[in-house]
Amino acid sequence: MIRPVTRDQIALVKESFDALRPIPRGVGRAFYERLFELDPSLRALFTGDLDAQGSMFVSALGLAVASLDDQTTGERPLRDLGQRHAAYGITDAHFATFREALVATLRSRLGAAFTEAHAAAWRVAFDRIGAVMRDGAGRP
Repeated sequence: MIRPVTRDQIALVKESFDALRPIPRGVGRAFYERLFELDPSLRALFTGDLDAQGSMFVSALGLAVASLDDQTTGERPLRDLGQRHAAYGITDAHFATFREALVATLRSRLGAAFTEAHAAAWRVAFDRIGAVMRDGAGRP
């Protein structure tokens, strides 16, 4: 069972995401580099330009963050994203690795401003995002 994301957690997620604005070049690439450190087998699933992939990731993350407030209409893009990722070979087991790579990237980019409360809020939010994506891919 996925825990709901509280208003306080949503506020922490948005606060830390907004602290990256304007999103500096390289945040997406840094995410993928950290992801591949955590699970080198994932590199084979991402064969394109990492800078372009990183930009798409940051855009998708922005949509996901926005969907935390509007779970009714905001979930459709996440479900579609889940379908596409299933076709790329992303499995349920990969979501925890993605979550930890994201938290590590945010911590690295935001430094002391990224507290344990922020990290915990991102984990809960990402678990919810992942659940919606898995549902879109037809997996519970």
